[in-house]
Amino acid sequence: MERNKLKELLKEIKKNDFKVPEGINPFELSLEMMNYIGDLEGEFRDRLIFSTISNWIVNELKTDEVHQILDISLDDKHLFYGLGEVNDTVFTRTFSSLIVAVSIYRHRSDKYLNKEELEEIFEKFIKYYNNERDLRGYIKGNGWAHGAAHGADVLDEFARCEELGFKEMRKILEAIYKKVNVDYYSYVDEEDERMITGVVAILERNLLDESEIIDYIKRFKNVTRKGIQPEDMTLQVNRRDFLRSLYFRIVDKPKYQNITDTTKNILDEISNFRNM
Repeated sequence: MERNKLKELLKEIKKNDFKVPEGINPFELSLEMMNYIGDLEGEFRDRLIFSTISNWIVNELKTDEVHQILDISLDDKHLFYGLGEVNDTVFTRTFSSLIVAVSIYRHRSDKYLNKEELEEIFEKFIKYYNNERDLRGYIKGNGWAHGAAHGADVLDEFARCEELGFKEMRKILEAIYKKVNVDYYSYVDEEDERMITGVVAILERNLLDESEIIDYIKRFKNVTRKGIQPEDMTLQVNRRDFLRSLYFRIVDKPKYQNITDTTKNILDEISNFRNM
């Protein structure tokens, strides 16, 4: 479908609370929309394309159709399109990530993936997230890219999948650790909060021993610095904000008291102002 025609159709669909119009096949139109998932216009990409597909994945599409959309979102023309580059290809990758997130959300209620399929999808996504270098949040003129945040949303969905066990939970934590400890981009759009959501989901699964979580948090104390600025400051602020977000997310939950105490101690130890 021609872009402008699709845009006008989606505007009408949005006005009607994303109800499928008479004579429209929601799966076929979703396939059309996937061709524009990385469009450079923020309103079209985010408010129309993604909002419509995500609503239909949850409420309209059959599970086999969701499976097909998920497969498309994971392919080389979507999730892996231009991976490693820092340019406009990021929109295709990060909004394909959101399609993965919604598709896994649907799986958690309807179980349309078998365990082997889910594990394969998980491994593919971890590979993507570990290699995503374009971490920009809001891009003037184009809207949200949110490479780190959208990927964190997917990891949160995986963390809640009962079929995935301690091995996958560890891989999620490690992927988040690597994404927090970057020194070439300062997170300014609440990426830390989105990543913490996945961490808390892992805590709630109770698969990993408390001691393992505490050791994980302690690793944020001794990260490798280059000895140059602004890279060292970027790294410092990213890990500080992540730990602060973790602290305030769990501080009022008594069952996480030891984890909270460890987080506060590490924050104190890495602070540039601890002796003031």
